[in-house]
Amino acid sequence: MKKNYFSNSLQPIFVLFLLLSCSDSYEQSEEDIAPIPTPQTNTLYTSMQWETSSPAEEGMDPDLLETAFINGFSDGSFTQAALVIRNEKIVLEQYRGITEGEKQILSDYGVIDEITQKYDYRDQYDLASSWSTAKSFISILVGIAIDRGYVESIEESASNYIYEWENDERSEIKIKDLLNMRSGLVPICRNDEDGVTTPIICTSFPSSGGDLIPFPNLNDICIDRQIAEVGVIQPWYTSEFTWEEGYFLYINCDTQVIGEIIERATGSDLETFAETNLFSKIGFDNYWWRDKSDNYTAYCCLDATPRDFAKLGQLVLNMGMWGDEQIVSSEYIEKIISIYSEYIPTERDVTYSYGMKFWTFSYPRTQPDGGVFPTYPIYSAIGFDGQYIIIDFVENMVIVRNSLYYPWLSTGERVMDVNGDLFNEVNVPMTLPNTQGIEIYFDRNNFMYQINQAIIQ
Repeated sequence: MKKNYFSNSLQPIFVLFLLLSCSDSYEQSEEDIAPIPTPQTNTLYTSMQWETSSPAEEGMDPDLLETAFINGFSDGSFTQAALVIRNEKIVLEQYRGITEGEKQILSDYGVIDEITQKYDYRDQYDLASSWSTAKSFISILVGIAIDRGYVESIEESASNYIYEWENDERSEIKIKDLLNMRSGLVPICRNDEDGVTTPIICTSFPSSGGDLIPFPNLNDICIDRQIAEVGVIQPWYTSEFTWEEGYFLYINCDTQVIGEIIERATGSDLETFAETNLFSKIGFDNYWWRDKSDNYTAYCCLDATPRDFAKLGQLVLNMGMWGDEQIVSSEYIEKIISIYSEYIPTERDVTYSYGMKFWTFSYPRTQPDGGVFPTYPIYSAIGFDGQYIIIDFVENMVIVRNSLYYPWLSTGERVMDVNGDLFNEVNVPMTLPNTQGIEIYFDRNNFMYQINQAIIQ
């Protein structure tokens, strides 16, 4: 019975919902675009741990901030954790397990008690999933590799490391193109036929970046892609517009290839390079998922505490500094900041900017109370199921939100495997609610707006 449940109910969900869904869009005009914010100079950390303060001490209205959290943690949002950090201090953080209402939602979708009971309690020590916020960590690692002289620059040809591309048109792809999801390479999805899973070019728009989780060797699949034909309608892009060179398309494989570039350039596996040059320096304790060929999933899936995820945001906010050490150059952080003006997609009337593995909330949106938010670009790492590391340079603020999470580890290791018996063979990051096929109810924009409103002017 249990095996049938997974095979018939859960497995198709993993096909349909993978990493990162960013479907929010709204209208904008040229005059809506605000100036790029000037980063503040922070006092920086002298330890790896967070200091705490009160909202009032950091210039925020405690009642309004609490209202934002009440809404952010509302029944049906599946929120596990939320933190607001201002002036390098935690001013408010909350955690919760699953609500009875959320259990009922899951039950209505046929989810069994053995799954829901995993989410009953959460606190600051419980792990959250990064999903695609891991991509932003990969970007920082690229900056570090450049700083250390392993990689020349983001303008360098990717084929200097991905030698499989040396002798064809893929040799024109720059590292920057992979960072900005503008490689021009086709997206990869899965095809299940006669019990066999094979990689195919996606036949529809890969809203979550393509379905990579089932494959045993992600690096080989992602490297072995071809340049998409331009000037024609591609079903994985749109049914209305032709695909053209330089267009933006969110594809998980582009980040996976960058992970391989880092390994070949440094002569170190991804985890070791990250631990030596980033994680150990900022006190980021984590578990990193791998595929069955022992490749780290560069495009996703770091398990860490919400407090530790906030450290990435603070590092960016501090222009690459941690304490008295420059972890990644300020010049590289400036390239991240520049995505607001350089990488605004126009080809599908998209109303955000993306580049260097970061997103921006770039354009104002009128809120229900008539207020407008944001009025300046706010930067973010974003992952599937509502994982956010949000960086506000103007208000000197980092915000983290995570959905309910439990790493399902039937075989004990964080090695991706979604084929088999849920209770004996399956390993998968299991967040709620989208991995169960349920639409998420967390309103990121409204949550952010309410937090912004709590700032005392």
